[in-house]
This record gives sequence, C-alpha cells and structure tokens, in this order.
Amino acid sequence: MRLETRELRGRETWRAARLLAHAYRDGTIWAAAGDVARWRKQAGLTLLYLAELVICRWEKGFTLVAVRGERLDGVMISYTHGERPTPWWGWLLRSFACVFAGPVAVTRLVRVSNDLERLKPEEPHVWYAVLGRRDDAPGVGYALLRAGQARADALGLPGYLETSAGEEQVRINEMLGWELRDEYVLRTGAVVRTMWRDCPVKVAS
Repeated sequence: MRLETRELRGRETWRAARLLAHAYRDGTIWAAAGDVARWRKQAGLTLLYLAELVICRWEKGFTLVAVRGERLDGVMISYTHGERPTPWWGWLLRSFACVFAGPVAVTRLVRVSNDLERLKPEEPHVWYAVLGRRDDAPGVGYALLRAGQARADALGLPGYLETSAGEEQVRINEMLGWELRDEYVLRTGAVVRTMWRDCPVKVAS
C-alpha cells in the first residue's frame, strides 16, 4: 500500500503518542536515564509524547505522520519558532510522565535536555524535535524528513535537529542537505549529534 505523508489528525493523537513511545523505548537518551521497568518506561513515554503532541498543536507547530491506509507508520513533531514554549498545563501533563519515570531518571533526562538546549542556534529555524517510526516501516523517517523540509522551505526557514541514530542516519541526513554541527556525549558514552540545514530559498536570495 502506498505511503502518504500528511498532517496529524486530532483523533490520531493517542495512537501517535503510543507509536513514539514504542519507537523510543530503547532509545539512546532514555538509556542514559538509567534502569527503569519496561512498563513504567512505556507508560511514561506515552504520556510524555501525548503532552508534546498537544503542546505542538497549541503552539502552532506542525506534526506530520506517515500512513499506509489507516495504519500509522511514523510521526514527526516540529516547531516553527525553533523552540517549544510550554504553557502551565504543558508542565502539568509532563509531570504525569515524570511519576512513571522516577526521580533519578527525570533528573538525568532534564540535565541532558538542558545541555542540548544550550547547543541550539539562536537564528530563527524549524526545529525537528521528534521523529519516530514503527519497527517494520523502513524509509518512513526519510519520507517524513523530506516532507518537513518542504514545509520549512515554504516558510523560508532553515532546519535544526538532534540525532542519536548513528553514522548511517547522519549520512542519510547529509544526502538531504544537512551538515553536522556539534556532538554531545551521554553518560553511557553514546553520542547525540546536532545537524543544520540551510533553507534553499534563503540561500538563493
């Protein structure tokens, strides 16, 4: 069945949160938070990404999904102002996720988040904050990233992202016009790389 990318629909929000939680359950950054029971991890991540999806809609970012028919294969959350200003209720939503993660994991994750925040450029840009896909849906990340880039180009804005997916993903991003910027080493020794993509419209002008 043909893969299609489009905006997330409101009724798909819970499914999108669960997909992202599943995609990141064994993620590099979460591993740096320490040992957390699998069910607590899944519950915490689901609530965390549910909050992120709601905040993105509220802040007028854009969330793209990749679908095959009715099957949700991937989700990408992006912010057009390079940040995600969090309303008070956003912190309330995230607090429920923190209950499942536990204080040690939360402290470590907040430290990582703050460190990565300091690496972000001050120049206006689109921040590709979260991108996750089903395990059995290769190529979905590429399709979503291209769709997001098209949206950023239409806005005349460059793009910024962080990836911990390894060298192969970096090479794929470079083929799409991204350049490496910084590297951040986690307590586990794993590396998060930041990447930047100039807007072709802006470059041409």
